Amino acid sequence: MKTFHGRALFLALLGGLFGGCDEDVVKPHDGPSPYSSPTEPESLITNLQVSYQRREIQEYAKLFAPEFIFKFQPIDANEIGTEFWTRDQDSTGTRALLTTSEVSNIRLSLVHGPRDLTVDSTPPVDSLRIRIITTDLQVDQTDGTTWVIQDQQDFFFRQGKTVNNEDPTHWFIYEWDDLPTLAAPGLLGEETTWGKIKSQYYVATTTWGKMKARYRP
Repeated sequence: MKTFHGRALFLALLGGLFGGCDEDVVKPHDGPSPYSSPTEPESLITNLQVSYQRREIQEYAKLFAPEFIFKFQPIDANEIGTEFWTRDQDSTGTRALLTTSEVSNIRLSLVHGPRDLTVDSTPPVDSLRIRIITTDLQVDQTDGTTWVIQDQQDFFFRQGKTVNNEDPTHWFIYEWDDLPTLAAPGLLGEETTWGKIKSQYYVATTTWGKMKARYRP
């Protein structure tokens, strides 16, 4: 099993980003849409899996409320330098992961528990939590590395707000906590966390953006 080489990945990502900006084109569906209607919180978990498997960032971004945050595990927060990402930061990092040519395949399976309706008694009062009991995310790179993520996740959901011009029958994820759990050792690849796999691609994307801005005529 090959190990991760940051410089090589960074250069390869720059090449992929330089090649064009058309990665967000939505793939046509053969037959019915693979995505569920977002009228139940559980449907968003299904759609998250499908968007990763199909590597469709536009569908992924639809899952999240404007105020959404992704909370890193404490050890990752210390390394990355922030406790959480905003919706825009998360979408940037995830877009880089889903669209890079350095990733050949993504497999994701989530097993969730029941709804927890007692997570918050303050606004938004329509919120609830669902814990992902079993996470199985495998990211295959073209260099032979397979990253494996198995830690549990907490998703917090709310219904749409008419004041935000949102459909009140739809649900949104407003917080995602990456939990520091003791998962079994990965037998299929290199162990990592969901926060780290997003951030390693985010770094190359944002660095390339700064380079373009610096040298723009």
